[in-house]
Amino acid sequence: MPDNYIQNPSNTQNFNRYGYVLNNPLIYSDPSGEIAWFIPLIIGAAIGAYSGGVIANEGEYNPIKWDFKSGKTWGYMFAGGIVGGISGYLGWSIAGSGLPLANTAAIAGSSFTNSIGSYLYTGGKTSITINLGIFSFDFTKGSINFLGKKGNTFLENLGYSFGALANASDIVSLFGGGQNIKVNSASTKKENDWWGHSSITDENGNSLISVGPSGPIEKASNISETLRNSITTPETGWNTYLGDKGTWSIDLNNVSTKAINAYSLKINRWDLLINSCVGHTTRSLWSAGIPTIYAFHPHMLNLQLFIRQIGFYSSPYIYQIPK
Repeated sequence: MPDNYIQNPSNTQNFNRYGYVLNNPLIYSDPSGEIAWFIPLIIGAAIGAYSGGVIANEGEYNPIKWDFKSGKTWGYMFAGGIVGGISGYLGWSIAGSGLPLANTAAIAGSSFTNSIGSYLYTGGKTSITINLGIFSFDFTKGSINFLGKKGNTFLENLGYSFGALANASDIVSLFGGGQNIKVNSASTKKENDWWGHSSITDENGNSLISVGPSGPIEKASNISETLRNSITTPETGWNTYLGDKGTWSIDLNNVSTKAINAYSLKINRWDLLINSCVGHTTRSLWSAGIPTIYAFHPHMLNLQLFIRQIGFYSSPYIYQIPK
């Protein structure tokens, strides 16, 4: 059957409706072909509908206190949801396009589209703005707003914070090798990976970071001995498990593979404490402008990246929620 959706408009293979997983089924799987675009669309629609309800009810944040007997409430919520959904899909398309500064451009495109839509359905009650990550410009008021500005609401600073993370990875990508990548967290009990495995692959499925021990870890009677016995030379060609059942992959857009490759050349040790597979994945992401908190399990790292991506999708709308 033909695929009903174009997952990545910048990739010509996606315009072949009978093509499957970039013609590489040995590496990729795509059970539905729909989930990637669905998440930002739903996030945009949900926040847009909420924002519409706030506007219709004179700035009341608590939905319990909204007047649901009023057609204005339902009308603004419906219009806000439509505008937000369109903006979310647009932002997702831009983020995966391969453009320079793709993450920042996605936030700018979706925020500008959302603000124009809100301005139209409210009859000019809202401002036309554009968010560029750490700051935004209000065309209606002629003002600049930014992270930490006096008078900001918590939601505004939250939106700008996620925008700042997008700016950081985009800036590093300007120095070379900006690609869409996957960070993969394999489930436990995979061959020798008794704790699970963390890896990074590029947009073609090639391994960028996948580090394991060069030999078996000796058994020990306590944690101290286990950590000491785990110190070994690394094997940098470890299985990434991309596409395997139980592997959780997070897509990151416009990441500097040059920075990740530069880090990979410095890997000279593997151990269970800070130089494990997830340790090397974490530090390579830091080198590419993607900060995370070090976590011992690959799933904990991917959870942080998942929240980061949700924040990117949400940030164009969060700061626009009326005060």
